[in-house]
Order: sequence, then C-alpha cells, then structure tokens
Amino acid sequence: MKRTIATSLIAAIAIALPCGAPAQTAPEPSASPASPLPEIGRVRATSAACAAMRDLVIPGFAAARRADMRFDAVRQDLPRYIELKAAYTSQQDTVKSGGVNLQSQLSKLSSESASLLQEAQTIRKLLDDPRLSAQSSDPAIRAERERLEALYAAQQARASYLNELVQRESVMLAKSNAGMEDPLGMPQGQHLPIEPQARPRPASTALPGMPVLNGFEAADRRRLEEWSAAQARAVHETEEQAAKTFLPLAQGCR
Repeated sequence: MKRTIATSLIAAIAIALPCGAPAQTAPEPSASPASPLPEIGRVRATSAACAAMRDLVIPGFAAARRADMRFDAVRQDLPRYIELKAAYTSQQDTVKSGGVNLQSQLSKLSSESASLLQEAQTIRKLLDDPRLSAQSSDPAIRAERERLEALYAAQQARASYLNELVQRESVMLAKSNAGMEDPLGMPQGQHLPIEPQARPRPASTALPGMPVLNGFEAADRRRLEEWSAAQARAVHETEEQAAKTFLPLAQGCR
C-alpha cells in the first residue's frame, strides 16, 4: 500500500512528539543545576502550539485514523448485509432465521456506526480545549485548529451518513417483521407464505449523498460500494490536507 502523508505524519510524530509520553514528566538529569526549559519526554515545551500538537492535535488525528479502520470494516460488512437483505426481500428465505440473520448483521453495522460517532466526538472534545482557541493570536494554533475542525467535519459527516443508513434500514426491517407476525397463532416455526406486496416498499428518497436501497442485490451492492468508496476518499483527502499542515509544525517542535 502506498505510504500516504497522513501515515507519514504518525511516524514522524512518534519521533518528534511521542504521544505515549505523559503530559508532564520530571526533567532528565542534567549536568547543569538549572535548565531553562523542562523536558517533556524527549521534547522541550517551547511553545503553546507544540503543546497543543502533542496533547490535542495528534490524539485527534489518531482518533480519525481509528475511525478509518472501523469504516474499512464497515465496507467489508456491507456486502453481506446486502446479500441477506436481497434474500429476505425476495422471500428466498422466509423462515424465521432469515430475519434473525439480517437483524444480526444490521446490529453489527449499528455498533460500527456508534464507534464512528464516538471517534468523531473524541475530536470534538479536543477542539473544545481552550488551548486550541479560534481567537488565538498564534498562527500555528489557528492552523492546527482549522485542520482539526476539517477532520472533525469529515468524520462526523461520514459517521452520520452511516447512522442514517442503519436507522432507515432498522425501520424497514421492523415494519417487515411486523408484517410477518402470524395472526392465526400458528405454532412456532410454522409460517404462512408472505405475499410480495406485504413487504414494505423501500424508501424512494434519502438525504443528499445517501444511497437508496431497493432490495435488488446487484444494484444495492453497486450503490453501497460507490457510496462507501466516495466517503472513504473524502475523509482521506481531508486527512492528507491536514497532514500537510501538521507535519512541518510537528517537525518544528523537535
């Protein structure tokens, strides 16, 4: 895989600003009785921008990269959901296990969506720190905040889109399950055939940028692949732009 600027940033920061170091550690022993600047890990606390880079920007960037890995997992799970939904909608699988398997896969996507939203909120909380004030007179801090805000916006948008998709599918499945309830009180495990028109019709509209699923496997798979690829690309482009700002600032903190 091609080494991106975003990946290079993490590697560079590991050398310049070790994130694993405590925020404040005792100065290393020195021959001089008094040192003008305390040591923080291997980095001198020379500026507010460097402290913000270490304590806020880099953790925020790391949260974004964790979300990227989770979204990669989502992209792996979406085709299976589409496969199960197509079988369920076309009534190739009308037994009870069909709905259970579909619900299980949707629950997995819901959990992944919640994780993406949580990582986005991690970045939001870091932006609320007064050390990254938008009113700062330090151009380096303003640059750090601007790029971290862009990271947050991209991550929040992607997480919200996925959450909207999951919520919409959950409503559709709930309506479908309601339609499968047996009004005759048949014994468990026995089900009357479900007429196609009994299935809820898919939503014909969605939020801008959201795919509309219709239950046809090939079409839905293509729509979700195009959508997820576009979402990943948009976030990665934002990260690349952020890294171009963060990397020289971090290197200047050595």
